[in-house]
Amino acid sequence: MPAIFSEEERKGLRLRMLDIGWELLRERGFRALRVEDVARRAGLAKGTFYHFFPSKDEFLQEMVAENRRELSAGLEGLLAVDGGPEEERVRACLHEVWHSERLVFRCVGLEDYRRVCQTLPEGFQLGPVAGSGIIGGLLKYVAPDCDAAGLEVAMTLQRVAALALMTDGVSDRATVDRVVDILIDDAVDVLFGRRDASGAAVRAGALPA
Repeated sequence: MPAIFSEEERKGLRLRMLDIGWELLRERGFRALRVEDVARRAGLAKGTFYHFFPSKDEFLQEMVAENRRELSAGLEGLLAVDGGPEEERVRACLHEVWHSERLVFRCVGLEDYRRVCQTLPEGFQLGPVAGSGIIGGLLKYVAPDCDAAGLEVAMTLQRVAALALMTDGVSDRATVDRVVDILIDDAVDVLFGRRDASGAAVRAGALPA
């Protein structure tokens, strides 16, 4: 007979399995992420897993979606904090996104990223693509007056950050993280008028009030 859980127990087990999914994704990568391993670590039978998630693909989708919801809530909190320059709050938000242990780009390489994308439903964007997702929404929100060319440069810098994280063997992780931070700084400079869309520094006297 299938196990019977209360609503509170189901919620707790579901979140526990999502946590385990991220642990395994970081440890083994996408192809080695197995339903039976998730269930075993959660103390459940493999068949019980399917009472929570219909398939591995839908489990992965929910991992990404749940993390996106949590991250969005956290970013709203950071942006709502009073005091300090807005650009520093935006910088902090981007840092929160790119240094999250649950960022897919930190957990998979390029080949697995393509495999993950194939499992997602149509219209579900995983990364900073064409202004979509958390980062695209954040940049548009904080810089509504930024011209289209500047916004596209900022988005492209974020796509480069994703590629840097997914490219194995190029450099050590600490160096890659530093590169990501530089790309964050460059994106903020473009959004807030420190640089124009060509990447050239804007004269101090030309900065907006």
